[in-house]
Amino acid sequence: MIFTFISLYFNTCCIHGFRYLVNSMLILLERLLWLILLVLSIYYCIISCLSSVERFQTKSTHIGLERNSYYFKTSMPAVTICPMQRLNKTFFDQYCLGKVKGKAKDELFDFLENLANSTYTNFKDIPQYDSIDDSLQKLDIEPKDYMKLIYNLTYDGTYEPIEKLRIRCVDGQVILKVRQILTEFGLCYLCSSYLGEEYSSRYLIFGMYPESNKHLTSQQVVDVKRATFFDKDVGFTLMGFDVTAIDSYIHSAFEVMKVDNNFGYSPEGAAYEPEVEEIVADAELETETSIKQRKCRYYHESNLTHYPFYTKNTCLQECRINLAYRVCKCIPHFYPNRIANPKPVCSYKILKSCFANHAGYFLKFYENDIDEKPAICYCEQNCIDAVIKLKSALAMRGAKQLLGSMGKFVFHEHLAKESIQAASHLFVYGSFG
Repeated sequence: MIFTFISLYFNTCCIHGFRYLVNSMLILLERLLWLILLVLSIYYCIISCLSSVERFQTKSTHIGLERNSYYFKTSMPAVTICPMQRLNKTFFDQYCLGKVKGKAKDELFDFLENLANSTYTNFKDIPQYDSIDDSLQKLDIEPKDYMKLIYNLTYDGTYEPIEKLRIRCVDGQVILKVRQILTEFGLCYLCSSYLGEEYSSRYLIFGMYPESNKHLTSQQVVDVKRATFFDKDVGFTLMGFDVTAIDSYIHSAFEVMKVDNNFGYSPEGAAYEPEVEEIVADAELETETSIKQRKCRYYHESNLTHYPFYTKNTCLQECRINLAYRVCKCIPHFYPNRIANPKPVCSYKILKSCFANHAGYFLKFYENDIDEKPAICYCEQNCIDAVIKLKSALAMRGAKQLLGSMGKFVFHEHLAKESIQAASHLFVYGSFG
């Protein structure tokens, strides 16, 4: 009865070929041939359907270049400056009062200053005095406390009440927001950035948003300097650093700095002239596409463990954290570590030994002269970003005497004439259906 039903179904089925499987006029070999053809056709039909679904989920966005520069408002790049003198001597003296004295106190200050200025390229330069271990024990300082101690001994110059001494970012009468941030080079200062206040030293170390700056409450402060086709000269200056040297980074206003992409130590100020290509997205791209489809992430779409927000460079930093933990069994002190299962923080001795020997591997994720395999690190692009190209970077001789402090000046000359090169926009938008 079942065979009769199947035979009847195959004979009346609209799918071509099924009726020949039960046709009594055909020999067995012919029926077998039809069976093979039907199996192959069904298999390739399924493959074609799955391929279409996969293509829709992963390749349904397009990128176009818009050159209608009259309507552009292009964001100027962000600047990060790291002063080479971090610790406040008054704060340090109060902290050591009655606990560490004399030569041991001077050696401890030099040790902490170098630790605050340390990163992958100079871990080997951290001094190792005979008195350090004893001083750290007296003050009950463990490796996990390094960054909190450095933060508490550093004066945040953005809260300086005297304007001429304050770390500030200005363009004539326009004031740009400056904040102290935690980077792979310790505590630095950021100007002209779209990133939220989660990207601040206080939040990444303690989980608290920065305090309101009462010295700026009566003034209008903007987050980012923007320029249009009709602006001839645009720029801003980040200044107020009364130190012997600074290190600076110029990068997208939608990104964080890369520790291996710096201008270099400078005892003077510097002037940058960049070209900017801004990548913007269609308003519906975020809501009507998945991350897998658009192959990019927005700031709030974080899949990271140590950072509450997402940018491509913070993703690379997290890869570096995991790589350092795998190789040296601990992580440097300057990474945020407020997670459910905090990773052990390295002592200065491990920083000098293990990290100094693998510095290139940690920064590039590969190294030719060691046996380690290249580290695998996949990070999606930012959906909204900017590509920065430096036309020139010049040291400003005598700027410290002129301005009373050190700083960096970012400018673009004759934006109207160079709007195509300096302010072209890449639009990312979705294709649905």
